[in-house]
Amino acid sequence: MTAEEKFTHKVDPRIIHADQRKQDTRRDAWDRDYMGSHYVKSEPETTKKISNAAPVFAFAFFYVCILVMIGSIK
Repeated sequence: MTAEEKFTHKVDPRIIHADQRKQDTRRDAWDRDYMGSHYVKSEPETTKKISNAAPVFAFAFFYVCILVMIGSIK
């Protein structure tokens, strides 16, 4: 058997560039591999407040005002 007959990959791994290879850089993988099984990940406190949506409400108000002004043109 020649080397070409033993070749079973659909894509030759040598032609894949380094930047195309998937790297596992996720924080969960690091915690899993290095922190051990006794480590319990704490959930961050949420910052979901109505004050965080103030810019959205301001934009919506001005958008509605513009629609009303356009609708009142005769």
